[in-house]
Amino acid sequence: MSVVARWLASGHRIAAFWTAAGHDDHWRYDRRLGRVAPQWSMGRRLEAAGVPRVEVPRLARWPDAEHLARQTGADVLISAYFHHVVPPGMLALFEGRGFNFHSSLLPRYRGPTPLQGMIRDDAMDAAGMTLHLLDASIDTGAIIAQMAVTYPQRRYAVALAHAAGELTDAIPAFLDGRIAARPQDESRASYERVTPASEFFLSADLSATEIARRCRTMPFIRAPAIRPLPGREAIGFVRILGPVTGAAPRARWFYADFDAADRRVRVRLRWNGWRRLNRWRHFWMLRQAPVLPPPAVP
Repeated sequence: MSVVARWLASGHRIAAFWTAAGHDDHWRYDRRLGRVAPQWSMGRRLEAAGVPRVEVPRLARWPDAEHLARQTGADVLISAYFHHVVPPGMLALFEGRGFNFHSSLLPRYRGPTPLQGMIRDDAMDAAGMTLHLLDASIDTGAIIAQMAVTYPQRRYAVALAHAAGELTDAIPAFLDGRIAARPQDESRASYERVTPASEFFLSADLSATEIARRCRTMPFIRAPAIRPLPGREAIGFVRILGPVTGAAPRARWFYADFDAADRRVRVRLRWNGWRRLNRWRHFWMLRQAPVLPPPAVP
């Protein structure tokens, strides 16, 4: 949303907005945003700007993709959270003018779920946004600009969007020759596939420090399962209770106590209404947040 808003606010035109078909749930969410936080609604923004929204099949299997892209008259291709691989023919159509936003500091954590990998590996120094050129491989194109974003924080989604919005200004600067792209350092590269839910867990063989870290970072993505208490999930770390006791794990209304590898710990449990409450907290946060970051104070 910030990319679209910044691009339009800078006086540029959007010839067409292509979105992957089969994601009606995303647009249902967008319609709810339109009621609660209208400044973040992509549908409303596109309609106000007169930009056509086109649902497209997987580009590599769509024979009309290049022809229809050429018909738009666009001279720049910008990919933002678009998980289809752009086929070679379309890359050739926008050679040197195809750009992608990726939510990590490349070359670390290429792939579709970079944040999940960073959380698992405790590598939050890789959190941020990268603007890079599109090429034939996934997330391997030369880097134009990057911006680090602090994680964990409750406003991470907004901070990441604001970073993307600010990096959008680097596109015309690159096209005008005012900044240059640099190749990625392959010696530092990593790739993160889709992280399964089973990776988000707390267990008795983890240290208290590691359990506290997972409770601090994982619930933003998925509440970790508590293996000593099947069916229960943690949304926060309360405190270390003392040394290991050998007592059985115990769950109360909102807390659970169990032995970690080196200490007995207490974590906060997810209750049935937590997901709904957290969703409305997220909507309220977006309602209060501008789409574009406030101007920097000199």
